[in-house]
Amino acid sequence: MKKIILTIALFISVITISSAQFTIGPKAGLNLAKEYFGETVFDDNVEFKQGLNIGVFGKYMMNDKLGIQAELLYSQQGYKSNIQLFDFGGNITQNGYKRSSHYLNIPVVLKYYPLKRIFIESGPQVGYCFKSKLSPGEYTDEISNMEYKTIDFSLVGGVGIDIGYGLNVSARYNHGLTHTLPNSDLKNRVFQFSLTYDLLDF
Repeated sequence: MKKIILTIALFISVITISSAQFTIGPKAGLNLAKEYFGETVFDDNVEFKQGLNIGVFGKYMMNDKLGIQAELLYSQQGYKSNIQLFDFGGNITQNGYKRSSHYLNIPVVLKYYPLKRIFIESGPQVGYCFKSKLSPGEYTDEISNMEYKTIDFSLVGGVGIDIGYGLNVSARYNHGLTHTLPNSDLKNRVFQFSLTYDLLDF
């Protein structure tokens, strides 16, 4: 009797695992963020700023090749500049500045696996900026007083590898479509390098 029960339990486990299509888990990684200044360039010393991305994901695989993944991510974005300002005496009055923007992003991407362990992903993203701050300084006063937009729309795309044991590494580019400041060409540009873990399968 015990052997029969164990056999049935093992059979159910195998069927459940083999038919699992929905996966959830954590995601975390590094951001390299910048803002595109377009025609309204006021500082040509703008550089990429490092930050974090961390959150959760849910992935639904329709078959072995095609799936959909939605995420909720906290993302540190913005930019930095090493510009130096001097007074009439030649003394440095400001040595660089940075904008630190904090977003909650929801990307929804279509995942395609051309090979068993390699995937390509692309889709839209909506973000909510709940905090944005410029470092203090005379050069940034005018920009600091502008209203930073809270809603940001982007297109995202990237590639990744399933390295086994439920771990996946990916590189993604976020191309902002929304002006971060009114009456400007400023838009988010973010490179993301992340690690995900398939925690639970359903």
